[in-house]
Amino acid sequence: MYYSTLQIRTPGGDEEGMRIFALGDLHLEGGTGKTMDRFGESWRGHDRKIFGAWQRTGRDDDLLLLVGDISWAMRLEDAAPDLYRIGQMKGLKIMLKGNHDYWWQSRAKMNRVLDASIKILQADSIVVDRVAVAGTRGWICPDDSYFEEHDAKIYEREVGRLRLALESLKKQKSEFDSLIVALHYPPVNDKHEPNGFTELIDEYGADACVYGHLHGEAIKTALTGLRGRTLYYLVSADAVDFAPAEIKIIRTRRTE
Repeated sequence: MYYSTLQIRTPGGDEEGMRIFALGDLHLEGGTGKTMDRFGESWRGHDRKIFGAWQRTGRDDDLLLLVGDISWAMRLEDAAPDLYRIGQMKGLKIMLKGNHDYWWQSRAKMNRVLDASIKILQADSIVVDRVAVAGTRGWICPDDSYFEEHDAKIYEREVGRLRLALESLKKQKSEFDSLIVALHYPPVNDKHEPNGFTELIDEYGADACVYGHLHGEAIKTALTGLRGRTLYYLVSADAVDFAPAEIKIIRTRRTE
């Protein structure tokens, strides 16, 4: 863990500068003709709601975290129209993979089709305007109602990937004041019990953790708000009314 309280600044507050927003589970069509209408009236035309909301709210100097389940496409070329739309959104976009992003390819292949304003987060980290973002997809946590024996290996692998992402920041401590952990899956099971993800989040003193994946009734019992020193945000599209949620954090000068 590495932080102290030598400097404090709140993005989106009184000071000018980069604001931070997050959104997950865009579930864009990806050329499949697959819509989200069957999941309820609120999902009708949900893509227009998302892009319209950001057009009204976003600024060119904002940071937008897109935490997985971007497109229903099965192949990268089929996801291209969705990725183009995202590229036209204001600000810098940092994007990670969700469990439905079957179109996701290697970083080299992705970078050939992505707009320069989109960066990939894949078990690593990015520092922007003194804010560090570290992330990976995540997985179902042990003792969750849906956790099965075969999930254990994937869970352990994803915990390891989050550790790699956070360790990648060790040589950059002087370059950031705030740390955000970004995941697609929730960082806890449905009983909110500690696990490998939360241990790392606590160890590295993350200021915020953003995640998606949960929908419908699961939104009501999701982990949100302050746990330890970390603010947890559920940002799946239907949880935030199909508008990117602003991530309010206190910037804390980090030292050895």
